[in-house]
Amino acid sequence: MVKCLERTLGAICNALTDQCTQGSACLDGICKCLPGFALSNRNRCEPVSAPAPTVVMTFPTLMTTTAPARTTKSVKTLAPLDVRSSNIAGKMKKLGEKCSVGNDLCPQNAHCLMELCVCRPGMLLRDDQCFDGASPLPPPKPYQNPATPKTPTEPVPFPTPAVRLIVRHTLGQTCDDHEDCVNGAVCIDSQCACPASTIERDGRCLKSAFAAGTANPGESCEDGEVCTGGALCDSGMKKCICAAGHEATQGTCIRSGSYAALPGNRCYADQTECVGGSTCINGLCACDSLHHLIDGYCRPLTAPNANVEYLPATGLRFSSNPSPKQKAKRCDPVKCQLPTCFCSLDGRSIPGNLAPQDTPQFIVLSFDDAVNGKTAPDYKYLFEDSRWKNPNGCPIKGTFFVSHEWTNYDEVQWIFRNGHELASNSISHVNLGQASENTWLNEIDGQRRIMAKFGNAREEEIVGMRAPQLAAGGDNQFEMMSRAGFLYDNTISANPGQDFGPFWPQTLDYKLSWPCIDANCPKSAFPGIWEIPMNQYYGVYLNQIRSYKRATMLRAAVDLENTEDDLLDVLVSNFERGYKTNKAPFVLNLNADFLQLGGQNTGMHALERFLEQMSAKKDVYFITMKSLISWMQDPKPLSKIDQFPDLKCPRRMSSHAPTANNTCEKPNKCIFPTPTLSSMEHQFLTCNPCPTMFPWLDNPMGVLDF
Repeated sequence: MVKCLERTLGAICNALTDQCTQGSACLDGICKCLPGFALSNRNRCEPVSAPAPTVVMTFPTLMTTTAPARTTKSVKTLAPLDVRSSNIAGKMKKLGEKCSVGNDLCPQNAHCLMELCVCRPGMLLRDDQCFDGASPLPPPKPYQNPATPKTPTEPVPFPTPAVRLIVRHTLGQTCDDHEDCVNGAVCIDSQCACPASTIERDGRCLKSAFAAGTANPGESCEDGEVCTGGALCDSGMKKCICAAGHEATQGTCIRSGSYAALPGNRCYADQTECVGGSTCINGLCACDSLHHLIDGYCRPLTAPNANVEYLPATGLRFSSNPSPKQKAKRCDPVKCQLPTCFCSLDGRSIPGNLAPQDTPQFIVLSFDDAVNGKTAPDYKYLFEDSRWKNPNGCPIKGTFFVSHEWTNYDEVQWIFRNGHELASNSISHVNLGQASENTWLNEIDGQRRIMAKFGNAREEEIVGMRAPQLAAGGDNQFEMMSRAGFLYDNTISANPGQDFGPFWPQTLDYKLSWPCIDANCPKSAFPGIWEIPMNQYYGVYLNQIRSYKRATMLRAAVDLENTEDDLLDVLVSNFERGYKTNKAPFVLNLNADFLQLGGQNTGMHALERFLEQMSAKKDVYFITMKSLISWMQDPKPLSKIDQFPDLKCPRRMSSHAPTANNTCEKPNKCIFPTPTLSSMEHQFLTCNPCPTMFPWLDNPMGVLDF
């Protein structure tokens, strides 16, 4: 007898040899809930009509058991929204029914997951409906034996959250500002229409540049077809060709000798590297029990951005409307308590009321912009040999705010697998100061997904962001962060003054404690979102204005002609402003312009000398931004710093041990025609097979979406 192998919900399976667990069955090669069953918050497939006596709410860091709330008096309920089939794209589906993302609409508080309508994370399944975990539940219906007549029951009113259901419209239908148009359409003058540079075809808005269609590597492009899969149209042969040293394999360009396989593909443990977060199990690249195969890579089952959906030809969209926000008030230190809330009246107080002499001095090395052949050599020079260590002997780590355009994702993989922190810096890297919440979502969460899919990073561990061009986006930016599951922002400038201690990070439960001169500072309260201020540097002295040059980026605080000694003086003097006062974190905002100053690497040499000096201090620790917040949530004095897990050896940023080499020896070179962008051609390197299309705002996964 052949022993069946157990497969968890969402894992790849073989219907003949595998046994799916958690009440699921092997459907289409994946362990899924059967029709009529839904994924409950107990992480099992259960009938959508089954009573649920006690339900477990799942949050990223919290597991609590909640019993139904009792109601003692009738409460007026809100009238349900009238959703008409003519007013949405696709059909209205019931819980447990099969669905298609972007085409069908699941009930309120549910979404389309693994082709089934199921309750969202944090939502509670009760009586064929999904209820908000933060709202009181209706009492459970009395159990009825199917063999006995049903007893009539009086409906018991209960509070209903005032959340508008998202309504999505197709071409030609009327629309409001808070509603989505799908299939590439946008709301223009209250009607869903195709934007400029697109044409209408089969109910979709197709980019005019793609009107002639597409062609796979090796196929003809003589009639104007756009090449896909990492290939370009050879002007002489009129044929889609891959880069030198690459071959066309299954519609994509693969470097000769490369043996990477995506989740769901066959693998050989000693020859193939499974990518996209998967590992080789019984000859197939499969996700672990905490992840499932979505959008071509292993995504977390309980992602903080689970309420974000990808709509083909449209981009990322929230599947529910935001809750009303309250205006931010002045800090109340009595009510604002760690670990979930922190602020102080002057913004300079040390968390945990620690004395300065008992507080570790943290330094954060942060890096900005694209990671490619111009910048990656500097990063490897700084970190690869582990030259610089903390007082406990652990190698120092940095935080990298990565933008998409011109980034090579084999280098992103190197950053992540060497224990550094990845954070999002947008896809297009343009000023988003006046952008809508949807634009912020596509730029920031889109880049998070791109780094996860093509850089083989864990999506759930990318929790920070810095606005492109350091242009904050006001409430639209922070509303997006709150709803998409981001933890912190590092954008807003703060001027502490040359003779005063710098400002500490704080949560946005309350108004910023430092003067925010940016026109796009947050006005509302965003509980749990941290702002790590960019304390301005006081740079070189300017005789003409009798003052110091002041800036939020280190490069802007110095001049091209400054010497190595000049730059070291700037670094040390700004460090000591906090070190000798309130021990606020010293964040170094670095980029290639500073490190390669004057074409002589003057900035790099000054930084090396600074690191050498700091390494001699026993109370100075280099830390990532995510770890800085972790320490602030539970401040440990210097005498107990060895109890802080993020600084222990061996130190790794990822909560999951690497399963493969830090990067690949032969990355794939993916070249794309991009006729709709400012540059007609884009390319990047990745250890994964090339995607079909160049990942961009309306298509972060790089799929063929028309």
